[in-house]
Amino acid sequence: MRSLLFAGLVLWGCGAAPPAPDLAADRARPGVAWSPWSAETFARAKAEGRYVLVDGVAAWCHWCHVMDATTYRDPAVVALLAERFVAIQVDVDARPDIHDRYAAWGWPATILLSPDGQEIGKYKGYLEPAELLAILRAVKPAAQGPARPGADVPPPVEALPWIAARALADLDGLYDRRQGSWGRQKRAIGVNLDVELRRAAHGDAAALARARFTFAQQRALIDPVWGGLYQYSVRGVWTRPHFEKLMTVQAPALEACAHGFAQTKDAALRGDAERILAYLLDFLRGDDDLYAIAQDADLGAHDAATPFVDGHRYYALDDAGRRALGMPRIDRAPQAFSTGLAIAALAEAGQALGEPRYLGVARRAADAVAARLLAEDGSVRRETAHGRQVRYLADAVAYGRGLVRLAVATGDAALEDRALRVAEAVERDFARPGGGLVAHTPDPDAAGVFAAPEVPLRHAATAARFYAGLAALRGDEAWRARGARHLAAAATPAAVADEGRMIGAFVLAVDALGLLPWPAP
Repeated sequence: MRSLLFAGLVLWGCGAAPPAPDLAADRARPGVAWSPWSAETFARAKAEGRYVLVDGVAAWCHWCHVMDATTYRDPAVVALLAERFVAIQVDVDARPDIHDRYAAWGWPATILLSPDGQEIGKYKGYLEPAELLAILRAVKPAAQGPARPGADVPPPVEALPWIAARALADLDGLYDRRQGSWGRQKRAIGVNLDVELRRAAHGDAAALARARFTFAQQRALIDPVWGGLYQYSVRGVWTRPHFEKLMTVQAPALEACAHGFAQTKDAALRGDAERILAYLLDFLRGDDDLYAIAQDADLGAHDAATPFVDGHRYYALDDAGRRALGMPRIDRAPQAFSTGLAIAALAEAGQALGEPRYLGVARRAADAVAARLLAEDGSVRRETAHGRQVRYLADAVAYGRGLVRLAVATGDAALEDRALRVAEAVERDFARPGGGLVAHTPDPDAAGVFAAPEVPLRHAATAARFYAGLAALRGDEAWRARGARHLAAAATPAAVADEGRMIGAFVLAVDALGLLPWPAP
């Protein structure tokens, strides 16, 4: 099995791979017969003694498109999967539970399960046909090695300040002094920039210098034609981008740019924020005022009848040239998660830039979620084509935090009341006795390893920020205490390590709870 040298370094990203081939001939060949993710599929695998291959893909991911057109249309791969496996392809943006479990592996992620649904292997990124064939031919139940001692033991709340201080030191170790940002793969990591701005506000001049340099460097990833940030750049430089545009990149980066402008009055940061805002409003905002999760890196990746144009060729064109070819797919599945991220970012930008119109746009988005995805009892649902009734923590806490940030920016008591209903539903639907939030409500279609919902640190951090904001709005410190308990329950040593360079979200949560030990001025 491939090892991950530093867990979390490729969050939300496609794995590295060789140059993209011309996919036209490949896409004309018969491909794998994918089975649906369902209780019936897992039951069939168990009854027939077949191993399960789960292909975790993102609709926007370039190398997912390439692997689907090449590896999963290779005749030997197709034949072996049909003979010995049940193959399931799943859109990770539609399944936050799978996304969160394998996000550190990048997309595509290949997961192998035993017939009874136990994980026996996982592989990161694009696999060539010969590579996947070797893996499939060698598959067998894995011997269970000893777990890392204490890796899954949650700390007490009292340890959160120490863990956050250690996380800050780890971030400093990952900072690239030559290129800016954190880690070799270059991307805009808004939460880390916000951490640096917080440190600067407490008198750390070096943190402000790191933030300014990184803001300037990551400007190379802003699309000069449509605005918005490309997901990342490879080979340790800012000039080799992968062209997908994700809300999980845009929203935190927008918040950081807005906060940076408010703190420094640097006009270039205001310009960055406005170019991200333009992309959100012109491309990711739907006619229903809900916000899409992502736009594809490539044109024509989802329709074999449409010529495939990879992002390197497409995004080199001007506006007219792009539109003449067509529009890369935008995933407009209605989500409170992506819309909640947008609401928070729009609220922060409207307040920091002194632009009330963005607050109005955010309010329309908040009301659109309420009208379509919010139940009377405060629970947040996700619409699916097959009518699954599972609810996801990611949707609820992202929307809840968006409501709180918008209520702070506008003083609207109705938004505050709505946020309280959502928080109460989070406690009812996801909270475990004694602390901790599970990733989703019971899933009748899950089996084996997926039947046990995880306690995700990333979303526990969002919940803590949501609850801390609600406590401040309502003067009710019980919400802050709940947020701290849930965050501590998720902050096991393994979970913190797996966040890697994305640990800034955890640090921001500890700070929002008032627990980060800033040095005295």
